Amino acid sequence: MKTDAAKSILRISKPNKDEFSKLWKQYQPFIIEDVATHWDACKNWSNNYLKEHCGDNIIPIQGRDKNFLDNYKKFASSEGFYNIKEMRFSKYIDYIEDKVNGNKNNYDLEFYLSEGLFEERFPEIIEDVTYPAYINRKPLIQFWYGCSSKNYTATTPLHFDGMHNLFVQIRGRKKILLFPPSNYLSFYPPIEDSMGYLHHSQVLPHLLDLELFPKFPWQERIEIILLPGEIIYIPAYWWHHVTAVDENISLSFFYDFKIPDLFIQKNFLSTVLNVTPHYFYHAISSKGTLLNLLNQIKNMFLSQSYTENLRQRMLNKK
Repeated sequence: MKTDAAKSILRISKPNKDEFSKLWKQYQPFIIEDVATHWDACKNWSNNYLKEHCGDNIIPIQGRDKNFLDNYKKFASSEGFYNIKEMRFSKYIDYIEDKVNGNKNNYDLEFYLSEGLFEERFPEIIEDVTYPAYINRKPLIQFWYGCSSKNYTATTPLHFDGMHNLFVQIRGRKKILLFPPSNYLSFYPPIEDSMGYLHHSQVLPHLLDLELFPKFPWQERIEIILLPGEIIYIPAYWWHHVTAVDENISLSFFYDFKIPDLFIQKNFLSTVLNVTPHYFYHAISSKGTLLNLLNQIKNMFLSQSYTENLRQRMLNKK
């Protein structure tokens, strides 16, 4: 094992289940090396290969205003997140190539493939991936494909997920800013906005703003560049902000968390207890928050899968 010098994040090569479990219990992110590098996905997923095998597939593309990151009501609220259209995958690849090459297009919006359910949208290339065997639960697998160019960088704003996340970098690089889940309110969630996403922050963590966000834990920032073939484990409720460094493809393996996890993972229970009261408060004015909270409770106490509920919601989005 080795650790980065700056704001230490552990790296481990080819861990077995026991080694993974020991790290997982610490409730800290860590990077797994020399596992996904052997997948056919990391070896073969060129644009030509993807066009040949699944270019005719129809995929949901998220449309974003050019000034998407200028106002939290766009990036931390249901007012700003929407799928503008479904698009043929080969056409989206052409869009990405044009962005990278600086070619103009006629679109008023920027597009990002950020909600592609891998098994449902790309069945032709499932066998290119060897599912990680570290967490013994059925994953929801999300396919991400974006780029960084002169005028646009695919970005996932600062947020946390209520699920375990094994995030696999298949192609290209991503910059990930991580923040441990300290005081929930210090991350400035849009709690007073009935349309706000409570798992999102109003803060742009790459732009220091002590005047507007004085309580934000700027000093806790952990920054990494995730390289092709690397896997990072991001614990549930850990805040993270993700940007494309170049044209890239990633997969998220999301897993439900269960009641025993709260007691096995260090500080997980106190983190959930810090967040949950604010969800109850917000649920009074937000139907979306109420449904999300009920789904989480069903997942924990009634053995109903939160990831399966999420899968159905994503499939039903238009």
